[in-house]
Amino acid sequence: MSNETRWQLDSLGFSIALEANGRDRLPYPLRYRAEFPETADEYARRRARSAQNLQQVYDDSLHRTLEILLEPHVRVEIQGFHGPRQAQTIGIHVGIADAEAVVAVQYSERDRRGGGDITLNRHPASSVAAEIVALLPRCPGGGEPRFEGRRSDLDAAVHARHPTRLSPTEKLQRFLKRPRTGTGEITVYPGFEIDARPTTDGSAFLWLDYPDDGRYLMQHHDTDNFTVIPGPTEEITRRLQARIASMSERVRPTR
Repeated sequence: MSNETRWQLDSLGFSIALEANGRDRLPYPLRYRAEFPETADEYARRRARSAQNLQQVYDDSLHRTLEILLEPHVRVEIQGFHGPRQAQTIGIHVGIADAEAVVAVQYSERDRRGGGDITLNRHPASSVAAEIVALLPRCPGGGEPRFEGRRSDLDAAVHARHPTRLSPTEKLQRFLKRPRTGTGEITVYPGFEIDARPTTDGSAFLWLDYPDDGRYLMQHHDTDNFTVIPGPTEEITRRLQARIASMSERVRPTR
């Protein structure tokens, strides 16, 4: 057994590896689709090349890594967009099982059919929150203080009542409707992904990046109310670690 803890696979090779482990689709939000139209023969040749490349690196260590990723006690799903016009994407799927964690990350273009290469990394579960946050697009924490708001106010008609002072609704709309350079969602779930249907058993929060300001975190409390706070790296790490710890405790078998 090798001591390898990092692998980089093309998205087709990763898909083949999952097939060998009894899965017929990639864990969300990782993706693979043929980037260009191709004949059955062309696909067969490309698949054979990817399978050959996979065979050269597939060993017990990679097999165990895929087991953790696909059958975790807790999982984390992250999808985000960043850069000019938010044209770049980042997809991260994390599996956590006892003291081990596997992070699968894929960077790509938003309008690209096929997904980019997928990198797998094994980490101690105790440090995985920091490892995840280190993969996110870099952005300093925003400079505005914490505030609360309601989704129903975002599109509410506003009639200015004062020439210089903004109402709370005007402030909310002006703040959140600014152009962004990044948007993403981080969700912590119990167990493994059963199928593609969305579930309501996760704990999620958003990040919002604004140019010339910084990153904020948005926490929804119900279908209408939310809180926004500055989102420096330490705050994202703290919140993510707390959610992972809470979910791990929730799924821990009772004795």
